[in-house]
Amino acid sequence: MQKSLISPNKLFEHLQKRRDELKQASLKSPIISANKYLSQSSMDQTLNSKQQEQQTINRYQEDQTQNTVLTQNTHVRQNSKIIDSKENSSYLSTCAMNLLKKIKSEKLVRPARDLVQYNNSDVKKQYELLLDLAKKPLIVKLLKQPRSISNPEILVPQYYIQKAHGESQAGMLYTGQTKINQDTFKLVQKFCGQENDWYFQVSDGHGTYGHQVAQFIYEALPQLVEKELKQLQNQYEKNRSIHQILKQCFTRANQDLLKSGIDVTYSGSTTVVVVAFNNELHCANIGDSRAIIGRYDGKLSVVELSKDHKPDCFLEQTRILSRGGRVLPYSDEEGQAIGPARVWVMHEDVPGLAMSRSFGDYVASQVGVICEPEILRHSLLESDKFVIIASDGIWEFLQNDLVVQIVYEFYKKGDVNGACVRLIQIAREAWQREDEVIDDITLIIGFFK
Repeated sequence: MQKSLISPNKLFEHLQKRRDELKQASLKSPIISANKYLSQSSMDQTLNSKQQEQQTINRYQEDQTQNTVLTQNTHVRQNSKIIDSKENSSYLSTCAMNLLKKIKSEKLVRPARDLVQYNNSDVKKQYELLLDLAKKPLIVKLLKQPRSISNPEILVPQYYIQKAHGESQAGMLYTGQTKINQDTFKLVQKFCGQENDWYFQVSDGHGTYGHQVAQFIYEALPQLVEKELKQLQNQYEKNRSIHQILKQCFTRANQDLLKSGIDVTYSGSTTVVVVAFNNELHCANIGDSRAIIGRYDGKLSVVELSKDHKPDCFLEQTRILSRGGRVLPYSDEEGQAIGPARVWVMHEDVPGLAMSRSFGDYVASQVGVICEPEILRHSLLESDKFVIIASDGIWEFLQNDLVVQIVYEFYKKGDVNGACVRLIQIAREAWQREDEVIDDITLIIGFFK
C-alpha cells in the first residue's frame, strides 16, 4: 500500500453516486406529516385505515417503475423529499469536505492501481481547482442544499455584456472654436483574456495640461489593474481582492503621474472605471464622471453605480476643511455666489477645483482632494439592460432617467452605436441652449445579455 491522493474522477464519481443514493432514498421516505393539499377524506383514510397503508407499501415494493410511485404519491413524495434533503444535506456536505481535506493533507491511502502522480501538471491543476471550489461560499452552499428540490441541476443564470461601444467629441470655446479634447475612454473586451470580461474607463481632464493627465491615466491605469488581476489564480481570489486592487492601482497611477514630468500643479483628471466579470460589475470612481445602469422590470428605472464627488458633499467638505482648505463658489463683485462649490487653499484664491477627488491637482491635494476611489459592487439581474459610463459633458444638463429613456429605445433595436451617437447629439444641443461653451462629451454604453 502507498500513500496517494484520490483522483478527481474518483471524487466526482463518489459525489455523483451519493447524490443518486439520496435521490432514491427521497422516493422511499415515509410520510413525515400530513399534507395540507390532501383532501380531508384522504387524510381520514390515511389515519384510520392501516390496511390501505400496508397495501400501498406492498404495491410500491412490487412495482419498480418510478412513474407509478410519482403518480400515486405525488404530494407525499414532495413533502418527504423536502424533509429528507434537509436531513441529509449536512451529511453530504461533511462527506465532500472530508474528502477534499484528505486530498489537501495527502494522507489518503489507496491501492496501487488507483495511484495518481500528483506531480503531473494537469492532475495537480484539477486538485487545486477542487480545493479552491471548496473554499468558495457559493459552492459550500450548494453542497449543503440543492438549488432546486425538483431539479438540483438547475444552474444560476449568466448575465454579461454582449456588446459595447464608446464615443468622444471635443467641446467648443466661447469663440466658436473647437477646443482640445481633454476626455479619454478605454474599452477592453476579453479583459485579462477572459471571454465575457470587460474593462471600461472614462477620464475627464481639466486645467492647462488636463489632456496630458487624462492620456496618462488612459495608458497606465488599465495596465496596472490587468497586471494585478492576472496574478490571481482563481475567481474566488478575484472576487475577494478586486476592490483592494482597484484602490491600490488608483494610488499607484497617481504616484506614477507625479513622477511623469507632466505639470499637475493645477491640472488633473476625473476617472470612472467599471470592470465586468462573473455576473457582477465593479465600479471605481473619483470626481464627477458617472456610471449608471438602465433597468426595465415593467417600467424603466436607474441604478446608480457611482456618486459625484462634489466639494460641498458633507463628508467631502469635512475632509477638506480638516486639512486647511475652503469650500466656496465663485463670487461676483457684490459677493453673490456664482456656480458650483469649489476647493480653495486657505489664504489664496487657488485652485478653485469644482470636485473633491481627482488624479493630479497637486495644490488641491494639499488641502484634502484625494485620488482614493469609492467602489461599488453590483450583481446583475435579468432586468438590467445596459450600462452607461460618461464624463460630465453628458450629465451636466441631462438627468439620469432621461438618459436611460434615450438609450432604451436603441437597446430594443440592438443598436449600441446609434445610442452613443444620439446621446452625444442631445447632450450637445443641451449645452448650446444652456451655456456659451460646450464641454467635451465622452461615453461608453454596454448592452447586457
